[in-house]
Amino acid sequence: MKKILALVLAVSLLAASGCSQNADKEDGNNTSQISENTSDSVVSIAPDASDDTSSAENNITEAENTLPPETSSEYTTAPAPSADASMEELRECMINNSLMTLGDTSRMINVMKKAQAGEDITVGFIGGSITEGISAGDSLCYAKLTHNALCEMFPDTNVNYVNAGLSGTPSVLGVVRAERDLFGEKQPDIIFIEFAVNDGGDQQYKDCYESLVKKCLDKENAPAVALLFTVLKNKYSCQPQMAAVGEHYGLPMISVGNALNPVFDAGLMEWEAYSDDESHPNIWGHELVKDFLMNYFEQVKEMADSMDSAPELTPLPDTAVYTVKYSDLQLLERDQMTVTDVQGFAETDKLIATFNNGWMYRKKTGASITFTEEFKTLFLVFNCNNSDSYADAEVYIDGELVNTLPSNKPGGWGNPEADCAYIGDECREHTVEIRIAPSDKGKTYGFCGIGIGK
Repeated sequence: MKKILALVLAVSLLAASGCSQNADKEDGNNTSQISENTSDSVVSIAPDASDDTSSAENNITEAENTLPPETSSEYTTAPAPSADASMEELRECMINNSLMTLGDTSRMINVMKKAQAGEDITVGFIGGSITEGISAGDSLCYAKLTHNALCEMFPDTNVNYVNAGLSGTPSVLGVVRAERDLFGEKQPDIIFIEFAVNDGGDQQYKDCYESLVKKCLDKENAPAVALLFTVLKNKYSCQPQMAAVGEHYGLPMISVGNALNPVFDAGLMEWEAYSDDESHPNIWGHELVKDFLMNYFEQVKEMADSMDSAPELTPLPDTAVYTVKYSDLQLLERDQMTVTDVQGFAETDKLIATFNNGWMYRKKTGASITFTEEFKTLFLVFNCNNSDSYADAEVYIDGELVNTLPSNKPGGWGNPEADCAYIGDECREHTVEIRIAPSDKGKTYGFCGIGIGK
Protein backbone atom coordinates (compact mmCIF):
# COMPACT_ATOMS: atom_id res chain seq x y z
CA MET A 1 0.00 0.00 0.00
CA LYS A 2 2.74 2.46 0.92
CA LYS A 3 4.62 1.77 -2.32
CA ILE A 4 1.48 2.37 -4.39
CA LEU A 5 0.74 5.59 -2.54
CA ALA A 6 4.30 6.82 -2.94
CA LEU A 7 4.20 6.18 -6.68
CA VAL A 8 0.90 7.97 -7.14
CA LEU A 9 1.96 10.92 -5.03
CA ALA A 10 5.27 11.20 -6.83
CA VAL A 11 3.49 11.53 -10.15
CA SER A 12 1.07 14.01 -8.63
CA LEU A 13 3.86 16.16 -7.22
CA LEU A 14 5.48 16.47 -10.62
CA ALA A 15 2.24 17.44 -12.30
CA ALA A 16 0.61 19.39 -9.48
CA SER A 17 -0.87 22.72 -10.37
CA GLY A 18 -3.24 23.24 -7.50
CA CYS A 19 -6.67 21.86 -6.83
CA SER A 20 -8.56 20.83 -9.95
CA GLN A 21 -12.28 21.46 -9.62
CA ASN A 22 -15.20 20.74 -11.88
CA ALA A 23 -18.61 22.29 -11.69
CA ASP A 24 -20.51 19.24 -12.87
CA LYS A 25 -22.18 16.77 -10.52
CA GLU A 26 -22.78 13.24 -11.64
CA ASP A 27 -26.32 12.74 -10.31
CA GLY A 28 -29.41 14.72 -9.33
CA ASN A 29 -32.86 14.23 -7.94
CA ASN A 30 -36.00 16.24 -8.33
CA THR A 31 -37.37 16.13 -4.83
CA SER A 32 -40.77 17.02 -3.48
CA GLN A 33 -42.26 19.74 -1.37
CA ILE A 34 -44.76 18.79 1.32
CA SER A 35 -47.87 20.91 1.63
CA GLU A 36 -50.91 20.20 3.74
CA ASN A 37 -54.28 19.46 2.19
CA THR A 38 -57.13 20.49 4.44
CA SER A 39 -59.44 17.85 2.98
CA ASP A 40 -59.62 14.64 5.06
CA SER A 41 -56.26 15.31 6.76
CA VAL A 42 -54.36 14.34 3.60
CA VAL A 43 -50.85 15.64 3.11
CA SER A 44 -50.08 16.13 -0.57
CA ILE A 45 -46.53 16.07 -1.82
CA ALA A 46 -46.45 17.97 -5.07
CA PRO A 47 -43.28 18.33 -7.16
CA ASP A 48 -42.05 21.89 -7.30
CA ALA A 49 -39.54 22.81 -9.99
CA SER A 50 -38.23 25.66 -7.88
CA ASP A 51 -37.20 23.17 -5.19
CA ASP A 52 -35.16 20.92 -7.44
CA THR A 53 -32.04 19.80 -5.62
CA SER A 54 -29.28 17.53 -6.71
CA SER A 55 -27.42 14.39 -5.76
CA ALA A 56 -24.05 13.30 -6.98
CA GLU A 57 -24.97 10.55 -9.37
CA ASN A 58 -27.11 12.40 -11.89
CA ASN A 59 -26.20 14.88 -14.62
CA ILE A 60 -27.44 18.38 -13.82
CA THR A 61 -26.75 21.91 -14.96
CA GLU A 62 -23.91 24.00 -13.62
CA ALA A 63 -26.39 26.52 -12.21
CA GLU A 64 -27.65 23.88 -9.78
CA ASN A 65 -24.16 23.08 -8.54
CA THR A 66 -24.31 24.52 -5.05
CA LEU A 67 -23.11 23.05 -1.79
CA PRO A 68 -25.73 22.45 0.89
CA PRO A 69 -25.82 25.13 3.61
CA GLU A 70 -23.40 24.46 6.42
CA THR A 71 -25.02 23.20 9.59
CA SER A 72 -21.87 22.05 11.36
CA SER A 73 -18.98 24.32 10.38
CA GLU A 74 -16.81 22.82 13.12
CA TYR A 75 -16.17 19.86 10.84
CA THR A 76 -15.92 21.50 7.41
CA THR A 77 -12.18 22.24 7.39
CA ALA A 78 -9.04 20.27 8.19
CA PRO A 79 -5.38 21.23 8.59
CA ALA A 80 -3.38 21.44 5.39
CA PRO A 81 -0.25 19.28 5.18
CA SER A 82 3.16 20.88 5.22
CA ALA A 83 4.47 21.83 1.78
CA ASP A 84 7.65 19.84 2.39
CA ALA A 85 5.88 16.80 3.86
CA SER A 86 7.36 13.42 3.03
CA MET A 87 5.23 10.79 1.35
CA GLU A 88 4.67 8.99 4.64
CA GLU A 89 3.85 12.26 6.43
CA LEU A 90 1.37 13.16 3.70
CA ARG A 91 -0.33 9.79 4.04
CA GLU A 92 -0.54 10.14 7.82
CA CYS A 93 -1.93 13.65 7.43
CA MET A 94 -4.76 12.43 5.21
CA ILE A 95 -5.60 9.57 7.54
CA ASN A 96 -5.58 11.84 10.60
CA ASN A 97 -7.72 14.47 8.89
CA SER A 98 -10.29 11.88 7.80
CA LEU A 99 -11.42 11.13 11.37
CA MET A 100 -13.74 13.92 12.42
CA THR A 101 -14.68 12.37 15.73
CA LEU A 102 -14.64 8.99 17.48
CA GLY A 103 -18.07 9.83 18.83
CA ASP A 104 -19.49 7.74 21.63
CA THR A 105 -17.48 4.50 21.65
CA SER A 106 -19.69 2.36 23.89
CA ARG A 107 -21.43 0.47 21.09
CA MET A 108 -18.29 -0.19 19.07
CA ILE A 109 -16.35 -1.37 22.11
CA ASN A 110 -19.19 -3.76 22.91
CA VAL A 111 -18.94 -5.18 19.38
CA MET A 112 -15.17 -5.52 19.68
CA LYS A 113 -15.49 -7.30 23.02
CA LYS A 114 -17.92 -9.68 21.32
CA ALA A 115 -15.39 -10.33 18.53
CA GLN A 116 -12.53 -10.80 21.00
CA ALA A 117 -14.63 -13.45 22.74
CA GLY A 118 -14.82 -15.38 19.48
CA GLU A 119 -18.46 -14.59 18.75
CA ASP A 120 -19.54 -13.96 15.17
CA ILE A 121 -20.02 -10.33 14.14
CA THR A 122 -21.37 -8.75 10.95
CA VAL A 123 -20.23 -5.52 9.32
CA GLY A 124 -22.73 -3.87 6.98
CA PHE A 125 -22.52 -0.97 4.53
CA ILE A 126 -25.32 1.01 2.91
CA GLY A 127 -24.88 3.80 0.38
CA GLY A 128 -24.69 4.60 -3.31
CA SER A 129 -22.36 3.56 -6.11
CA ILE A 130 -19.17 4.30 -4.15
CA THR A 131 -20.22 1.75 -1.55
CA GLU A 132 -21.42 -0.65 -4.22
CA GLY A 133 -17.92 -0.52 -5.68
CA ILE A 134 -18.34 1.13 -9.07
CA SER A 135 -14.86 1.53 -10.68
CA ALA A 136 -13.23 -0.95 -8.27
CA GLY A 137 -15.45 -4.02 -8.26
CA ASP A 138 -16.91 -6.21 -5.55
CA SER A 139 -13.59 -7.47 -4.23
CA LEU A 140 -11.62 -4.21 -4.28
CA CYS A 141 -14.20 -1.69 -3.05
CA TYR A 142 -13.56 0.04 0.27
CA ALA A 143 -16.35 -1.93 1.97
CA LYS A 144 -14.92 -5.34 1.10
CA LEU A 145 -11.37 -4.20 1.86
CA THR A 146 -12.55 -3.01 5.28
CA HIS A 147 -14.21 -6.36 5.88
CA ASN A 148 -10.98 -8.13 4.96
CA ALA A 149 -9.02 -5.91 7.35
CA LEU A 150 -11.47 -6.62 10.18
CA CYS A 151 -11.02 -10.34 9.56
CA GLU A 152 -7.29 -9.80 10.11
CA MET A 153 -7.91 -7.64 13.18
CA PHE A 154 -10.07 -10.38 14.73
CA PRO A 155 -8.58 -13.65 13.42
CA ASP A 156 -10.36 -15.83 15.98
CA THR A 157 -13.89 -14.82 15.01
CA ASN A 158 -16.09 -15.04 11.94
CA VAL A 159 -16.71 -11.57 10.49
CA ASN A 160 -19.73 -11.61 8.16
CA TYR A 161 -20.19 -9.01 5.42
CA VAL A 162 -23.21 -7.21 3.96
CA ASN A 163 -22.86 -4.65 1.18
CA ALA A 164 -26.14 -2.78 0.55
CA GLY A 165 -24.62 -0.17 -1.76
CA LEU A 166 -26.81 0.63 -4.77
CA SER A 167 -25.71 2.89 -7.60
CA GLY A 168 -27.47 6.19 -8.16
CA THR A 169 -29.60 6.08 -5.02
CA PRO A 170 -29.88 8.52 -2.10
CA SER A 171 -30.96 7.99 1.48
CA VAL A 172 -34.62 8.48 0.43
CA LEU A 173 -34.51 5.07 -1.22
CA GLY A 174 -32.01 3.82 1.35
CA VAL A 175 -34.44 4.12 4.24
CA VAL A 176 -37.13 2.32 2.20
CA ARG A 177 -34.95 -0.64 1.20
CA ALA A 178 -32.81 -0.97 4.36
CA GLU A 179 -34.87 -3.77 5.89
CA ARG A 180 -34.54 -5.86 2.74
CA ASP A 181 -30.97 -5.07 1.71
CA LEU A 182 -29.11 -4.32 4.94
CA PHE A 183 -31.01 -6.37 7.51
CA GLY A 184 -32.50 -9.08 5.29
CA GLU A 185 -30.16 -11.98 6.07
CA LYS A 186 -27.93 -10.78 8.92
CA GLN A 187 -28.35 -8.22 11.66
CA PRO A 188 -25.17 -6.13 11.29
CA ASP A 189 -23.27 -5.33 14.48
CA ILE A 190 -21.41 -2.52 12.69
CA ILE A 191 -23.07 -0.26 10.09
CA PHE A 192 -21.49 2.38 7.84
CA ILE A 193 -23.85 4.83 6.13
CA GLU A 194 -22.59 6.61 2.99
CA PHE A 195 -24.91 8.96 1.08
CA ALA A 196 -23.09 12.31 1.23
CA VAL A 197 -22.70 12.72 -2.54
CA ASN A 198 -26.05 11.15 -3.42
CA ASP A 199 -28.32 13.32 -1.29
CA GLY A 200 -29.45 16.88 -1.94
CA GLY A 201 -30.03 19.71 0.48
CA ASP A 202 -33.83 19.78 0.68
CA GLN A 203 -35.87 18.61 3.65
CA GLN A 204 -36.86 15.18 2.35
CA TYR A 205 -33.20 14.15 2.11
CA LYS A 206 -32.49 15.39 5.63
CA ASP A 207 -35.56 13.67 7.03
CA CYS A 208 -34.86 10.35 5.32
CA TYR A 209 -31.17 10.37 6.24
CA GLU A 210 -31.84 10.89 9.94
CA SER A 211 -34.66 8.34 9.79
CA LEU A 212 -32.23 5.80 8.31
CA VAL A 213 -29.69 6.51 11.06
CA LYS A 214 -32.37 6.07 13.73
CA LYS A 215 -33.67 2.88 12.08
CA CYS A 216 -30.19 1.41 12.38
CA LEU A 217 -29.58 2.59 15.94
CA ASP A 218 -32.91 1.21 17.14
CA LYS A 219 -32.19 -2.38 16.11
CA GLU A 220 -32.47 -4.83 19.00
CA ASN A 221 -28.80 -5.83 18.84
CA ALA A 222 -27.72 -2.17 19.32
CA PRO A 223 -25.34 -1.95 16.34
CA ALA A 224 -22.47 0.50 16.24
CA VAL A 225 -23.36 3.03 13.53
CA ALA A 226 -20.70 5.15 11.80
CA LEU A 227 -21.14 7.89 9.18
CA LEU A 228 -18.88 8.08 6.12
CA PHE A 229 -18.92 11.33 4.16
CA THR A 230 -17.63 11.05 0.60
CA VAL A 231 -16.95 13.99 -1.72
CA LEU A 232 -17.02 14.96 -5.41
CA LYS A 233 -14.25 16.53 -7.45
CA ASN A 234 -16.02 19.89 -7.17
CA LYS A 235 -16.12 19.43 -3.35
CA TYR A 236 -19.86 18.77 -3.26
CA SER A 237 -20.89 16.85 -0.16
CA CYS A 238 -23.85 16.82 2.21
CA GLN A 239 -21.39 16.41 5.08
CA PRO A 240 -22.51 19.54 6.98
CA GLN A 241 -26.20 18.60 7.23
CA MET A 242 -25.33 14.97 7.94
CA ALA A 243 -22.73 15.88 10.56
CA ALA A 244 -25.50 17.61 12.51
CA VAL A 245 -27.19 14.20 12.76
CA GLY A 246 -23.92 12.55 13.74
CA GLU A 247 -23.33 15.09 16.49
CA HIS A 248 -26.83 14.63 17.87
CA TYR A 249 -26.48 10.86 18.25
CA GLY A 250 -22.80 10.90 19.21
CA LEU A 251 -21.71 8.90 16.16
CA PRO A 252 -18.23 8.41 14.74
CA MET A 253 -17.78 10.41 11.55
CA ILE A 254 -15.19 9.90 8.83
CA SER A 255 -14.72 12.46 6.06
CA VAL A 256 -13.05 11.80 2.72
CA GLY A 257 -13.27 15.51 1.92
CA ASN A 258 -11.50 16.53 5.11
CA ALA A 259 -8.68 14.18 4.16
CA LEU A 260 -8.32 14.97 0.46
CA ASN A 261 -9.29 18.61 -0.04
CA PRO A 262 -6.40 20.13 1.97
CA VAL A 263 -3.96 18.01 -0.04
CA PHE A 264 -5.52 19.11 -3.33
CA ASP A 265 -5.64 22.75 -2.23
CA ALA A 266 -1.94 22.65 -1.29
CA GLY A 267 -1.07 21.35 -4.76
CA LEU A 268 0.41 18.15 -3.34
CA MET A 269 -1.93 15.82 -5.18
CA GLU A 270 -4.55 16.00 -7.93
CA TRP A 271 -8.04 14.52 -7.96
CA GLU A 272 -7.03 12.13 -10.74
CA ALA A 273 -4.77 10.26 -8.31
CA TYR A 274 -7.90 9.34 -6.33
CA SER A 275 -10.58 9.00 -9.02
CA ASP A 276 -10.94 8.34 -12.75
CA ASP A 277 -14.17 10.37 -12.98
CA GLU A 278 -15.99 13.05 -10.99
CA SER A 279 -16.97 10.95 -7.99
CA HIS A 280 -15.91 7.29 -7.75
CA PRO A 281 -12.62 6.35 -6.09
CA ASN A 282 -10.34 4.28 -8.27
CA ILE A 283 -8.73 1.11 -6.91
CA TRP A 284 -6.11 3.15 -5.06
CA GLY A 285 -8.82 5.51 -3.79
CA HIS A 286 -10.87 2.64 -2.36
CA GLU A 287 -7.75 1.37 -0.61
CA LEU A 288 -7.24 4.82 0.89
CA VAL A 289 -10.84 5.05 2.12
CA LYS A 290 -10.38 1.63 3.74
CA ASP A 291 -7.35 3.07 5.56
CA PHE A 292 -9.53 5.92 6.85
CA LEU A 293 -12.02 3.44 8.30
CA MET A 294 -9.35 1.20 9.77
CA ASN A 295 -7.73 4.19 11.48
CA TYR A 296 -11.00 4.62 13.36
CA PHE A 297 -11.18 0.91 14.22
CA GLU A 298 -7.59 0.83 15.44
CA GLN A 299 -8.14 3.74 17.79
CA VAL A 300 -11.29 2.23 19.28
CA LYS A 301 -9.65 -1.21 19.57
CA GLU A 302 -6.85 0.34 21.61
CA MET A 303 -9.50 1.63 24.00
CA ALA A 304 -11.28 -1.73 24.05
CA ASP A 305 -8.04 -3.58 24.80
CA SER A 306 -7.53 -1.44 27.90
CA MET A 307 -10.94 -2.40 29.34
CA ASP A 308 -11.67 -5.56 31.29
CA SER A 309 -15.32 -5.57 30.27
CA ALA A 310 -17.63 -3.84 27.82
CA PRO A 311 -19.07 -0.50 28.96
CA GLU A 312 -22.77 0.21 29.37
CA LEU A 313 -24.40 1.58 26.24
CA THR A 314 -25.07 5.30 26.16
CA PRO A 315 -28.82 6.03 25.89
CA LEU A 316 -30.03 7.58 22.63
CA PRO A 317 -31.51 11.09 22.67
CA ASP A 318 -35.30 11.28 22.60
CA THR A 319 -35.29 14.26 20.23
CA ALA A 320 -34.43 14.62 16.55
CA VAL A 321 -32.44 17.10 14.47
CA TYR A 322 -34.82 16.95 11.51
CA THR A 323 -37.26 14.05 12.01
CA VAL A 324 -37.31 10.28 12.39
CA LYS A 325 -40.85 9.86 11.05
CA TYR A 326 -39.65 7.56 8.25
CA SER A 327 -37.59 5.24 10.42
CA ASP A 328 -40.20 2.45 10.32
CA LEU A 329 -40.53 2.33 6.52
CA GLN A 330 -40.72 -1.16 5.05
CA LEU A 331 -40.43 -2.11 1.39
CA LEU A 332 -43.24 -4.20 -0.09
CA GLU A 333 -42.68 -5.68 -3.53
CA ARG A 334 -45.21 -7.31 -5.84
CA ASP A 335 -45.53 -10.63 -4.04
CA GLN A 336 -45.82 -8.90 -0.63
CA MET A 337 -48.57 -6.43 -1.56
CA THR A 338 -52.30 -7.11 -1.22
CA VAL A 339 -53.17 -6.42 -4.86
CA THR A 340 -56.85 -6.47 -5.79
CA ASP A 341 -56.78 -5.35 -9.42
CA VAL A 342 -54.25 -4.86 -12.23
CA GLN A 343 -55.15 -3.22 -15.53
CA GLY A 344 -52.64 -2.65 -18.35
CA PHE A 345 -49.53 -3.48 -16.29
CA ALA A 346 -47.48 -6.62 -16.95
CA GLU A 347 -45.66 -8.45 -14.17
CA THR A 348 -41.90 -8.40 -14.61
CA ASP A 349 -39.02 -10.17 -12.90
CA LYS A 350 -36.40 -7.95 -14.54
CA LEU A 351 -37.05 -4.30 -13.77
CA ILE A 352 -34.03 -2.32 -12.55
CA ALA A 353 -31.01 -3.00 -10.33
CA THR A 354 -32.12 -5.08 -7.34
CA PHE A 355 -35.83 -4.49 -8.02
CA ASN A 356 -36.92 -7.50 -10.03
CA ASN A 357 -40.37 -8.14 -8.66
CA GLY A 358 -42.66 -5.44 -10.01
CA TRP A 359 -44.75 -4.30 -12.96
CA MET A 360 -44.06 -2.60 -16.27
CA TYR A 361 -46.39 -0.43 -18.35
CA ARG A 362 -45.71 0.07 -22.06
CA LYS A 363 -49.17 0.03 -23.64
CA LYS A 364 -51.13 2.61 -25.59
CA THR A 365 -54.13 2.31 -23.31
CA GLY A 366 -54.53 3.45 -19.72
CA ALA A 367 -53.33 1.33 -16.81
CA SER A 368 -53.74 1.03 -13.05
CA ILE A 369 -52.83 -1.09 -10.05
CA THR A 370 -55.10 -1.24 -7.00
CA PHE A 371 -54.04 -2.59 -3.62
CA THR A 372 -55.07 -2.44 0.02
CA GLU A 373 -52.57 -1.93 2.84
CA GLU A 374 -52.46 -0.54 6.36
CA PHE A 375 -50.18 2.51 6.64
CA LYS A 376 -49.77 6.12 7.66
CA THR A 377 -47.03 6.99 5.16
CA LEU A 378 -46.74 5.78 1.57
CA PHE A 379 -43.70 5.94 -0.72
CA LEU A 380 -43.63 4.79 -4.33
CA VAL A 381 -40.55 3.03 -5.73
CA PHE A 382 -40.25 3.28 -9.49
CA ASN A 383 -37.95 3.34 -12.50
CA CYS A 384 -36.76 6.90 -13.20
CA ASN A 385 -35.32 8.39 -16.38
CA ASN A 386 -34.67 11.78 -17.95
CA SER A 387 -36.99 11.10 -20.85
CA ASP A 388 -40.34 12.40 -22.09
CA SER A 389 -41.28 8.78 -22.76
CA TYR A 390 -41.56 8.10 -19.00
CA ALA A 391 -45.02 8.51 -17.52
CA ASP A 392 -46.49 10.23 -14.48
CA ALA A 393 -48.29 8.15 -11.85
CA GLU A 394 -51.47 9.46 -10.26
CA VAL A 395 -51.96 8.30 -6.67
CA TYR A 396 -55.51 7.80 -5.41
CA ILE A 397 -56.07 7.10 -1.71
CA ASP A 398 -59.55 5.81 -0.87
CA GLY A 399 -60.85 7.20 -4.16
CA GLU A 400 -59.29 10.66 -3.83
CA LEU A 401 -56.44 11.91 -6.01
CA VAL A 402 -53.75 12.98 -3.54
CA ASN A 403 -50.61 13.21 -5.65
CA THR A 404 -49.03 12.89 -9.08
CA LEU A 405 -45.44 11.67 -9.14
CA PRO A 406 -43.36 11.87 -12.35
CA SER A 407 -40.93 9.14 -13.36
CA ASN A 408 -39.40 11.56 -15.89
CA LYS A 409 -36.89 13.58 -13.85
CA PRO A 410 -33.89 15.71 -14.90
CA GLY A 411 -31.39 13.51 -13.06
CA GLY A 412 -32.85 10.15 -14.02
CA TRP A 413 -30.84 7.62 -16.00
CA GLY A 414 -32.81 4.40 -15.55
CA ASN A 415 -32.20 4.26 -11.80
CA PRO A 416 -34.63 3.16 -9.09
CA GLU A 417 -36.21 6.11 -7.32
CA ALA A 418 -38.35 6.57 -4.20
CA ASP A 419 -40.68 9.46 -3.55
CA CYS A 420 -43.18 10.22 -0.81
CA ALA A 421 -46.73 9.98 -2.13
CA TYR A 422 -48.85 10.39 0.99
CA ILE A 423 -48.68 11.15 4.70
CA GLY A 424 -51.86 10.63 6.71
CA ASP A 425 -52.80 11.62 10.23
CA GLU A 426 -52.99 8.05 11.54
CA CYS A 427 -52.20 4.49 10.57
CA ARG A 428 -55.20 2.73 9.06
CA GLU A 429 -56.18 0.58 6.13
CA HIS A 430 -56.34 2.34 2.77
CA THR A 431 -57.27 1.35 -0.74
CA VAL A 432 -54.66 2.72 -3.13
CA GLU A 433 -54.85 3.02 -6.90
CA ILE A 434 -51.75 3.87 -8.90
CA ARG A 435 -52.98 5.13 -12.26
CA ILE A 436 -51.01 6.17 -15.34
CA ALA A 437 -51.87 9.81 -16.06
CA PRO A 438 -54.38 10.00 -18.96
CA SER A 439 -52.05 12.24 -20.97
CA ASP A 440 -49.25 9.66 -20.71
CA LYS A 441 -50.85 6.73 -22.53
CA GLY A 442 -48.24 4.90 -24.57
CA LYS A 443 -45.35 5.97 -22.33
CA THR A 444 -43.26 3.80 -19.97
CA TYR A 445 -43.63 3.27 -16.23
CA GLY A 446 -41.74 0.73 -14.13
CA PHE A 447 -43.41 0.15 -10.76
CA CYS A 448 -40.98 -1.49 -8.32
CA GLY A 449 -43.08 -1.51 -5.14
CA ILE A 450 -44.03 0.64 -2.19
CA GLY A 451 -42.60 1.79 1.10
CA ILE A 452 -45.05 1.96 3.99
CA GLY A 453 -44.72 3.43 7.45
CA LYS A 454 -47.10 2.96 10.34
